[in-house]
Amino acid sequence: MAKEFSIAEIQKELKRINPFGGEIATSEFSKITEWIDTGNYHLNAVFSGDLFGGIPNNRTICLAGESGTGKTFLMLNMVRELQKKGYYIIYYDTEGAVDVDNIKNFQVDPNKFDHQPLSDLAKFRTSITNMIKKMVEAKSKGYDIPKIAICLDSLGMLATTKEIEDAMSGSDKADMTRAKMVRSLFRIITSDLTGLGVPFLFTNHTYASTGMFPTINLSGGGGLVYSASVILALSKAQIKEDRIQTGIIVSVKTLKNRFGKPIPIKFHIRWDKGMNRFIGMEEYISWDVCGIQKGNIITQKDYDKLSDAAKVNAKPFTREGKDVYFVAKDTARYWICKHLEKGVPAAELFTEEVFTQEVLEQINEKKVKPRFAYGIDENEVEDLENFLIDDNEVKFE
Repeated sequence: MAKEFSIAEIQKELKRINPFGGEIATSEFSKITEWIDTGNYHLNAVFSGDLFGGIPNNRTICLAGESGTGKTFLMLNMVRELQKKGYYIIYYDTEGAVDVDNIKNFQVDPNKFDHQPLSDLAKFRTSITNMIKKMVEAKSKGYDIPKIAICLDSLGMLATTKEIEDAMSGSDKADMTRAKMVRSLFRIITSDLTGLGVPFLFTNHTYASTGMFPTINLSGGGGLVYSASVILALSKAQIKEDRIQTGIIVSVKTLKNRFGKPIPIKFHIRWDKGMNRFIGMEEYISWDVCGIQKGNIITQKDYDKLSDAAKVNAKPFTREGKDVYFVAKDTARYWICKHLEKGVPAAELFTEEVFTQEVLEQINEKKVKPRFAYGIDENEVEDLENFLIDDNEVKFE
C-alpha cells in the first residue's frame, strides 16, 4: 500500500510558509478581539455600529479631510484610548504635528509613544515593511508579538523619491510614481497587519473634483481605498463666540465601512474643552427610550386637573418618594431626567451624571444599533413588506 501524504503534513508545510493560515474553524486571522474607543460615543457608532465599539484592533483606518478638520486631534484621542488598552504606539509624523507637550495635553503617555519624524514615502515604506516582516518572522517561530499600534499622520505629506529629485534638479515634470508606490505599500502590509492584530491608523488629505458631479478624492490614488476597512471624510464649520473662533463643528461622511452603515454625523471640538464624548446623544434620547426629554414635572394634583386627552401624554414616575408625572414640551427650559428625578439645563445635559451607563445602554439597544449596525431594522422590515405586496396590493397584517 502506498504511503499517504497526509492532510496534517500539507498543513504543516502551509504553516511553515504562512504562520497565519490554518483551518478556518479555529483560525484567529482577521478576528476582531477588541474595539478601541474613539473618545466620542457617536463616532464609535459610525465606526462599529455600537456606542461601546470604536475602531477594530486589527484593521486599517483612514481619517481623511482638508487641513484643520480635526484629523490629528481625533488620531491623538484614539492613541490615548489605545494606550489604555495596553498598546505601544509607533507614530510616523510627516507634518511635525506632535511634540511631547502636545501629546501630554491629550493624556498620552510619552514613554509608550515612539515618535518617527519622516517625509520620504520610500523610507516610510521600508521602515514599516521591515518592521512588519520581522514580526511575521518572529510569529512563525513561535514568539509572542508585542501589542502595538501604528499611526501615520499623514500619508498625503509623504514625498516620493522623484519629487525630491525633481525639487533638487529644478524639474517641474508631473510625478506619475506616487499612486503606484502607495498601492504597492498597502498590498505589502495590509494582510500581515491583520494577521498580527496590529491596528494601522492614518490621516490623509482630500480634494474636491470639478465637474457636473463633484466628488471627494483621496490623495495617493485608489490603492488605500481597497485596503482600508474604514474611511471617514471630515469637513468643518467654525464655532464662533463674539466673532472669535472657539472651535469647529466636524461633519463626518463615511466613504467606506465594513462594520457599520454609512450614516453621516456631526460633533464639536472646542479649543478650550476638547471633545465632549456625549455630544450627539441628544438625537436619540426620549422618555420612552431612556427617560430623558424636554418637558415639565407636574404633581398628582395638577395631573387630576388635566383633560382626559392630556392625561394620555402624561408619564408617571417617582420623585422623592412621591408620584409625579412627566409632560413633554419642546419649548421647556429643562431636560427632565427620570433617573435623576429632576430637570437639568442644556449646559448640564452632556455629562456622566445624565448619560449613565444604563442610559447609554438603553440608547444603544433601542436607537443606535438599529440605525448604524448592519442587519434588518424596523425600516428595512417595512421595505421588505412593501416589496412583497401581491398584485392586489394586499399588505401583511
